[in-house]
Amino acid sequence: MGIRLMAALLLASGAIPVATAAPAVARPYGAPPPLPPREVFVGGTGATALDPWLAFTEEGQRLVLARFDHNGNGEIGERGAAEANAWFRRFADRNRDGRLTDREVEWGLEQLGGPGGYWYSPCYGRGRTC
Repeated sequence: MGIRLMAALLLASGAIPVATAAPAVARPYGAPPPLPPREVFVGGTGATALDPWLAFTEEGQRLVLARFDHNGNGEIGERGAAEANAWFRRFADRNRDGRLTDREVEWGLEQLGGPGGYWYSPCYGRGRTC
């Protein structure tokens, strides 16, 4: 028996695993392609006072820069950080018990989303129109 025939029989019987390509993940019909990741950094004296979900997530940073960076320099003061924290806590607290759960924080960030997300506007509070 030749080597080629033996290899073909082993492959056909399943004794030798064959590497296959992973199936492509399908997007829902009409869904836009995912955006490439962008780095967004909030600076200033208030950046360390932001809640972690606003300071360390892209959605949170976009919210802070769009709504609470009034002069558009990419930095936020302590008062702006306190306002951003209070706004997001009220926004994400769906059952109004005064405590945020992980699910409520995730829901709030999902609603912010990015372009087209709830309350997202790259020009909000900067004196420009989009």
